[in-house]
Amino acid sequence: MMGIRRWAVLIIFLLGLLFFRGLARAMTEEEEIRQLKAQVQMLLKRIEELERRQAQRERALKERSSEHWRAYWKNGFRIEYQNPERHQEYRFRFRTGIQLRYTYLSRDEDFSGGNENYSSFNMRRLRFFVDGTAPNRDWKYYVHVQLEPKSKVNVHDAWVIWGKFAPFFRIQFGRMKIPAMSVEYWQSGFKQNGTDRTIFTDDSENYWPYSAIKTYTDINNPSKTGKPYLRTGGQLLANGFPRGGLLLYRSQGISVNGALDLFGKKQFLAYWFGWYNGRDTQGYRHTRSDDHLYSFRLAFNLLPGSDPRGPLAPGTFNNYTLQGDYGYNTRPALALIFSGFWAKDRPRKYLYLWGNGHELSYKLAGGTHDVENYGFDVALLFRYKGFSADVEGAWEEFIQDPDKGDRYVAGNYASTLQADEETWDRWGFRLNLGYFLIPRKWEVTFKYAYLERITDDKLEDAAKCGLGILETDDGKYALEDYLQQFVLGINYYFQGFNQYLTADISYLRIDTEKPGLGDIQRLNRELFGSSTRGLPLDRWSDRTEEDWRFRVMYQYWF
Repeated sequence: MMGIRRWAVLIIFLLGLLFFRGLARAMTEEEEIRQLKAQVQMLLKRIEELERRQAQRERALKERSSEHWRAYWKNGFRIEYQNPERHQEYRFRFRTGIQLRYTYLSRDEDFSGGNENYSSFNMRRLRFFVDGTAPNRDWKYYVHVQLEPKSKVNVHDAWVIWGKFAPFFRIQFGRMKIPAMSVEYWQSGFKQNGTDRTIFTDDSENYWPYSAIKTYTDINNPSKTGKPYLRTGGQLLANGFPRGGLLLYRSQGISVNGALDLFGKKQFLAYWFGWYNGRDTQGYRHTRSDDHLYSFRLAFNLLPGSDPRGPLAPGTFNNYTLQGDYGYNTRPALALIFSGFWAKDRPRKYLYLWGNGHELSYKLAGGTHDVENYGFDVALLFRYKGFSADVEGAWEEFIQDPDKGDRYVAGNYASTLQADEETWDRWGFRLNLGYFLIPRKWEVTFKYAYLERITDDKLEDAAKCGLGILETDDGKYALEDYLQQFVLGINYYFQGFNQYLTADISYLRIDTEKPGLGDIQRLNRELFGSSTRGLPLDRWSDRTEEDWRFRVMYQYWF
């Protein structure tokens, strides 16, 4: 029995051992499973954390790769930064333009002041240009600074364009060229196919026409004898009358402009509507009145040219600022341009003529009054296979004291001079032809301009507007009838307008006329109370001034 018990105990012990061992093993496997699950969860969290960090790194890398910085030279020094995700595109370009010109003028000796010829080197233009976009392409800016040797630096242009809906609609504000009259002036001074513009606008030579003219030009010196030269900036006389060509120059204001696709043609219509301080205004505040200048320009691109981006692209008209067909259009480009303006201002002075039969001079007298000025211009531009043609004509009218103030001007010798309404007209015409003998290298040009600064009754108009009366070399007087300019030139382009050499020869002509005896007597009675007092009755001439001029200019624009 003892043996059986022992075996039974042994068996029970063994069975218990196996049970507890199995139980322990079961408990160990369960713990291992829990631990394994915990480790898996930690691993999953770690993987998730790694994926999150990797996504951050990839996103940061993508953002860095989308940011693009560039600094390079292309028609100027450029810096660019782009970040499409943030809708940022900063562009900056800096350019310098230099024009060195030599001029020789053979003067006609028939008029006073023309006894010596003229020979001079001239820094025609020395300019800085800054343009670009900021903070994106919807906003463009442009700054143009004049540096050529003068008494001070002058900011010609400083404007910003908002073009969210360009090219159909843009808003431009700041200081700029007024988009009306003289397409020739709209064409950049660094994109002329010649040494400069014509007398239609202003040919920039302050010494021509240069005959002794009896007109008021210096407020501080009422007896000073002036000069009848044409001017762009600062062209207005003290009474508000413009003595320059057919241009409005620059002003501060706002312009709405754009280009529309019509009749199946790209940019068929380009338009500009402007609102500005006035004609030829500087940077000071406009405080004399609440009057302004309003302008419009409409351009119809009748033939598109060969640039697929449209007629306003650089290969064709480049916004109408480019002369000649340097882009060499293989398809004809033709544009018809209409423009006009209306302006009102309030000068503080009148000009009047005084003479004792031996000497003429202009006096400046007080007398604040309104003036009105309006005009219209039409131009036709054509480009095809190296041939270019610009044809332009303009007319304008200037009205002094349109409200007929019926006042008397105060001043020496002028107590009886009544300031009343006066109307003065002017008109002009120009032709600019060019042809590339060798595309983009050699170009020959012909330019003609005609300018009649006052029309109708030339004696009375010249005496009252301030344009003045010419004096001949023998002490007689003459009335300016009209100016003419004939120019034959040749251009060599090293690198387009960035670097080119141009030379021309010009025939310059001033035609004059004598006033009628009755006109002299009538004006004497009006100005001086006697038909024989004031303007001389018999010392008048109708000579023609004929000058020859040679110019050569080198342009470097980088």
